[in-house]
Amino acid sequence: MAQTRLIIERDVETVMRDGTILRANVYRPDVSERLPVLLQRTPYGKDVSNVDFCMLSAARGYAVVVQDTRGRWASDGQHYPFRDEFNDGYDTVEWAAAQPWANGKVGMWGGSYVGFTQWAAAAMCPPSLVAIFPAVTFTDTYGQVLQPNGALALGVAVSWFLGAGVSMAILRMNASAEEKAALQEQLYDALDGMTSGKTFRTLPLSAIPLLGREDLAKPFLDFVAHSERDDFWTQFDASVHRHKIAVPAYHLGGWYDIFAKATTEDYVAMTRSAATETARRGQKLIMGPWLHGPLSGLVGDFDYGTRASDMAVLSNEIMWRWFDYWLKGIDNGIMDEPPVRIFVMGRNRWREEHEWPLARTVYTPYYLHSAGKANTLNGDGVLSPQPPADEPQDHYVYDPRDPVPTRGGGLCCWQAALPGGAFDQRPVEERPDVLVYTSAMLEQDLEVTGPLKVVLWAASSAVDTDWTAKLVDVHPCGYARNLADGIVRAR
Repeated sequence: MAQTRLIIERDVETVMRDGTILRANVYRPDVSERLPVLLQRTPYGKDVSNVDFCMLSAARGYAVVVQDTRGRWASDGQHYPFRDEFNDGYDTVEWAAAQPWANGKVGMWGGSYVGFTQWAAAAMCPPSLVAIFPAVTFTDTYGQVLQPNGALALGVAVSWFLGAGVSMAILRMNASAEEKAALQEQLYDALDGMTSGKTFRTLPLSAIPLLGREDLAKPFLDFVAHSERDDFWTQFDASVHRHKIAVPAYHLGGWYDIFAKATTEDYVAMTRSAATETARRGQKLIMGPWLHGPLSGLVGDFDYGTRASDMAVLSNEIMWRWFDYWLKGIDNGIMDEPPVRIFVMGRNRWREEHEWPLARTVYTPYYLHSAGKANTLNGDGVLSPQPPADEPQDHYVYDPRDPVPTRGGGLCCWQAALPGGAFDQRPVEERPDVLVYTSAMLEQDLEVTGPLKVVLWAASSAVDTDWTAKLVDVHPCGYARNLADGIVRAR
């Protein structure tokens, strides 16, 4: 087998419109022809990001650019999450397309924050951006990440800003080695405190070690201060630009990912309102049972089998086929396949669909019933398709100092403290401040696929109350597996 000689250039400089220099690694085959470009912009370190994929892609005839985003690692400037990814994304796409080894066509790939950098770049409509592959990601930093339905996503906010934000700020700050070492010790204590729960129980949030310091965590303090959606959030929001985006996108998400709802929302929005017919018809969606992490069938303490693993899915092959079609013009059949591919949990099989939500969905209301004592899994709460008659209200007393804990689900970004996925919910359901409504045992298989909505009539003696709802599959043995959940802050 012939081997391809690769050229790897490190710390290649790109000058942004404001003069800030960002640096990238470039992987490309040693050939004379101009090549399509695969671009990734990451805050997590270009020297360790997807190196194997970069080299394999270069061997397949791509020039691959992996850039540290502004203020991160080798790049200059001040890092303020999300804000600069729009202009910097545009500038980097056009810089890459103009290089002597490039043919003018650029695709972008990556997940989580790296997925957002794709949406931010696409929102600015760089003419050389042809296609993107956003994975486990989002477009709306307020509603899909930090303040869903007005409730602070404490887990992701604290864990990401400590683990990724403050840690980098300490490395780059102008201070003595001794001062930095002391701050690192405080950071380690705060990170360990996430695992024990101490960090998350700290109030006010500005009292969490290091997160109250403006020189280390100003973005965190700003995001927490703007608890309601206002004009402040517009600068971080790519979703308001969807109608301008004119590139095909392959959306990859997981049912147990923190951005599961965001992934399907963005797919639907792009199929309906992208700027061109090519873009609207050029959207694809794959949803596995995955967490915000490796594509594995093991999700929490539940195993969905080998078919759910990347051993079977071959996500790299999907990406290469995607970019071969759009950047190289290879008619490999990928656009002839159904646009939606979902993993049906329980059956543990993949299924192809032609739209999302499924056109054949039968939206079925279920109602909450009780004799006024639905507290705990041993209460009298019933879930039924029959509307309630004249029934008493359910009541519970909650202590904000002892909140109902999160157990599994879509979580990020510190696995030791916040393990996501499927877990037995009975320890949560045993609390008296939890109302549980259980259906009769199913007499036949029931598939629940598509958007879920809870309409709740409720009142609270507190000024603000966070209301959460969770859909749980109860096994014959009593194991209660969480399937989906949501939250809203009522004021």
